[in-house]
Amino acid sequence: MAHPAARRQDVVDELHGHAVADPYRWLEDGESAECRAWLAAQERMFAEHAAQWRDREAFASLLRELAGAGGAAVPVLSVPVVRGDRRFLLRRAPGQQLPVLVVAEGDQAERTLLDPVALDASATTTLDAWRPSWNGELVACQLSRRGSERPVLRVLEVATGRFVDGPVRPGRVTPVAWLGDDSGFYYVDTPAGGRRLRLHRIGQPECADTVVHTVEWPQLSVATSPGGRWVMVSAAAGATSGNLLWLGEHRADGLALRRVHDGTGDGSRAVLKFGPGERIYAVTDAGAPFGRLCAVDPAAPDSGHWHTLVASEAPAVLTDCVVLRDPAGAGVRLLVGYSRHGVGDLVLHDAQGNRLGHVPLPGAGTVLRLSAPPTGAAEAWFSYTDFVTPPTVYRFRLGRGVEAAGRPATGAGPRPRVRQVTYASHDGTPVRMHLVGLPADGAGPRPTLLTAYGGFGASSVPGYSPAALAWVRAGGLYAVAHVRGGGEEGTGWHAAGRGRAKPNAIADLGAAARWLVARGWTSPDRLALRGASHSGLLVAAALVRDPGLYAAAVCSDAVTDMVRYPLFGVGRLWTEEFGTAEDPEELEVLLGYSPYHRVRPGTPYPAVLLTCARTDPRVDSLHTRKMAAALQHATCSPHPVLLRCEADVGHGARSVSRWVELQADILAFCAAHTGLAEVCADRGSLRRGASAVG
Repeated sequence: MAHPAARRQDVVDELHGHAVADPYRWLEDGESAECRAWLAAQERMFAEHAAQWRDREAFASLLRELAGAGGAAVPVLSVPVVRGDRRFLLRRAPGQQLPVLVVAEGDQAERTLLDPVALDASATTTLDAWRPSWNGELVACQLSRRGSERPVLRVLEVATGRFVDGPVRPGRVTPVAWLGDDSGFYYVDTPAGGRRLRLHRIGQPECADTVVHTVEWPQLSVATSPGGRWVMVSAAAGATSGNLLWLGEHRADGLALRRVHDGTGDGSRAVLKFGPGERIYAVTDAGAPFGRLCAVDPAAPDSGHWHTLVASEAPAVLTDCVVLRDPAGAGVRLLVGYSRHGVGDLVLHDAQGNRLGHVPLPGAGTVLRLSAPPTGAAEAWFSYTDFVTPPTVYRFRLGRGVEAAGRPATGAGPRPRVRQVTYASHDGTPVRMHLVGLPADGAGPRPTLLTAYGGFGASSVPGYSPAALAWVRAGGLYAVAHVRGGGEEGTGWHAAGRGRAKPNAIADLGAAARWLVARGWTSPDRLALRGASHSGLLVAAALVRDPGLYAAAVCSDAVTDMVRYPLFGVGRLWTEEFGTAEDPEELEVLLGYSPYHRVRPGTPYPAVLLTCARTDPRVDSLHTRKMAAALQHATCSPHPVLLRCEADVGHGARSVSRWVELQADILAFCAAHTGLAEVCADRGSLRRGASAVG
């Protein structure tokens, strides 16, 4: 089936001396009759090609099995949040489409507080955020429908399971900072042009909520101390820009905020953490590219008076901290999380910051979400995962060590080999990469999926992925490159791949592909790229830069028009990360890698699958539509350029069945175009294949 013809327009913008063509601007209006007709044709073409992928159902079956153990996109168990003798957590039992919120009291069995599917049998309503009050009697729950990420906030009474307050409509998912007596909470709403901090009292209508603080910037967050006395407020101009930080005291006559940190000049960020006994700590990268933990004196809270307790040094990035109390009377203990080249570490320090020792972990993986009782205890919880270990909740207790507190059932099958390697990028910079499912020496090129994130200072850390393991189980190699723009090596690593340096991240990904080919582990006719969100941008940019290097590419929910991106979704938050077309020099850089603008007619592009949500509140799906049309018009190869556009989901959470369908399509598409051996319906053959490569 030929690509559906997309009408081209002679739209050309004159920007700082550049004639910037935009022939598919008409596809920005997803609700127009013409766009709807084009999408219907795309859906038909996708269905025709997908019907030829014989491995789809085998992959789907394997994904369902592996997803039973969890993963970032299909969580099974969360770290508990402790309030008194109650523990709140998310749990997804076998057969459930979405996690449910449960509570356990003392030694009693867990009971369900909120099941999104019980509210909406279609499983398109998601619990986007939840926050228990300080005494554990109430929980603020934010629910949204069909991927809108425009939640309705209601307050659940724990004793009865009934909603007793709300609705509050903040516009986007908001932090909830409870008052000490549970009589209300601070939250953030999103009027046009800025953000407002508001105080809601239980039992009063939303229209009566007091506006406490207003900023013109698009990011605003809030947190309170366990007793409700202290209030932290943070604001930033963008997702990666330096922040302003205030500390205030909640009083009956209002909230007076005092600015304690200003990172707008040097791009530094800081966050306050509240410990037991009204202790206040700060985690910041100001003057510390690998982070530091500081003690804050409420009487002199300005950052110039912060006392550094723990100063992290290369290559360890300080990532998190919780405060414990020693039952033996030795006082406060600080449990500090680190990441070394993307691999997690936990270290115990005393109240003065002296190192007491490492907390043993199950392997070289990732520590997620440290949690400790807010009023002080001798225990903390965290989640651990790596490429072959599903997320598992552990409890650490002073004097007793670490024990598993919640382990999901793992799928059967052998554990693939995992190895970290280092390769040189185009400019000689060493870049690390993880390989999962290494072939035996001399086995020849292996069908390979390569990915990277490389943006916003976020690290690509080792983590259990049912999709990655399904690919490996079928006989493939999975590679994760830790390219510049991420946070694996501190703030300098992020800076080396952001803004005008963003091309470094793209070049790092291309260098990873060439290294894999040069080592003989794969070949251009067996290599596929895949990525979503910022990772999808890197994939799209690498694809149009070196189309002959790849057999296939999958680009999901990605920004592809780097000229007009601030106009749509939440793109205005990303100008610090990418730059903007309003600046002549930054426009030069953007046009140099913008995937949509780098598509060249008459180019033999590889097979490409672009996937998106019909309505995505974060990355508007217009990017994917325009990119698909441009590639379909330009390619001169026999390989398809397909668009998979899904309704009733968004950029974030979705039901397990929807996730399985999407991932099965992606893996089957990549298998069809990289020569991956046919995945047999006999599940035993998949395990034999995994043994051969493991």
